Amino acid sequence: MDKIKALLDELANITAQIQAAMDAEEAPSGEGEAADPSAMDAQESSLRSLMERADAIKSKIEFLEKVAEKEKSLRAVLERAAPAKVVEKAATPENKESADVETRTEYAVPKSNHNLRAFRDNETAYRAGMHLKGYVFGDAEARRWCKDHGVETRVQAGGINSLGGVLTSPEMSTEIIRLVEEFGVYPQYARRMPMNSDTMVIPRRTGGLTARPVGENIEVSASDVTFDNVELNAKIWGVANRVPNSLLEDSVIDLADLMALEVSQAFAEAIDNSAFIGDGTSAYHTVTGITTKILQSAYSASVVTATSNTTFADLTLRNFTDLLSRLPLYARNRNARWYISPVGWGAAMLRLAMLPGGSSNAGGNNSDNVAAGFGETFLGYPVTLVQPMESRLTGTSGGVACLFGDLSQAALYGDRRAISIKTASERYIEFDQTLTFATARNAIVVNDLGSTSKAGPVVALRFG
Repeated sequence: MDKIKALLDELANITAQIQAAMDAEEAPSGEGEAADPSAMDAQESSLRSLMERADAIKSKIEFLEKVAEKEKSLRAVLERAAPAKVVEKAATPENKESADVETRTEYAVPKSNHNLRAFRDNETAYRAGMHLKGYVFGDAEARRWCKDHGVETRVQAGGINSLGGVLTSPEMSTEIIRLVEEFGVYPQYARRMPMNSDTMVIPRRTGGLTARPVGENIEVSASDVTFDNVELNAKIWGVANRVPNSLLEDSVIDLADLMALEVSQAFAEAIDNSAFIGDGTSAYHTVTGITTKILQSAYSASVVTATSNTTFADLTLRNFTDLLSRLPLYARNRNARWYISPVGWGAAMLRLAMLPGGSSNAGGNNSDNVAAGFGETFLGYPVTLVQPMESRLTGTSGGVACLFGDLSQAALYGDRRAISIKTASERYIEFDQTLTFATARNAIVVNDLGSTSKAGPVVALRFG
């Protein structure tokens, strides 16, 4: 392919020379001056020479293209992902003269011996694995397979990873993004904002117009819509992983599945940790999470304290209904839901929902109800389990037990760059392993939690 490109460049240069010679021939000569026959002959000879060179280069390009096409068709026969044969419809009396020919391409993709955990089908995993093997780990045959089968490659520098890193294939990137949203709560429910630069400033509405009663011959006071700004700063998040070289040699499907699963789980965990319990330190990339920020005095109207109830086992139904009543109407009509740890869900919400009923209990469940259980809903709203949130059964006094509201109105998730993966084959050579380093750039901002007088779109239940 490099030879063809060089010939195309040379052909473009000759075309430019021919055009320049033609322009010079058409230029008018001075008045009374006769054209120089020798100059005309030289110009004609030069044009003939350029045309002969152009024809020769064109023939070479056509020959090399035929060779490349023949090589591709031969490899398709040898490789396991060769296209299927052409399927022809049998001729009938109705279509005897013009029988249709249906061309169908099917890939004989190898299958994994295990159930895929990240990808939904073997073909997508195989394509992503071949891209990894070829452009991340530098396998020439895998790169050639990707070119033959239309696997998109978007390289930052050079053709292989040693020159600065390789962006993942669309198949891999799509699965990682899907899994990050599946494993991670914050990327799934926060408001996603595509970022075109490292920094992005968006306006935030802080006040609106006011309608007032109008009396006769009385001036109406003016009101304005007010805004302030929210700034998003994209930061780099990285995941280092050691991959056994035996996996690179054996199954590209298992390789792609492992990489997608591990990378997405690691990113999702880091993002959720920072977004929910971050304390503003470097451990959380200087992000102050929602359960930390909402306890600040500036957002006191968004916090309901369960007085005297210091653990999940102490919480009552009244505590949760008080929290539900605190949420503004605009936040509960769209995507309102509960956010609580798995421990809190079981020790508080599920316990209250499964009460057997009686004079002092609000449950009313019989043994069949308890045995059957029910979905993750509470007081009519869905429950989302957040692993980083408070998970202790004791010693929780003063902390946040759960959140309730619409996270998309309270927090932003800026997406600056998709996943890229780099490798280092020498670092862990004594372990027969290859280091992979995946990075992404995004921003986490909790931007609206109310004030001291008005509750925000997310409210918190605090232990007493």
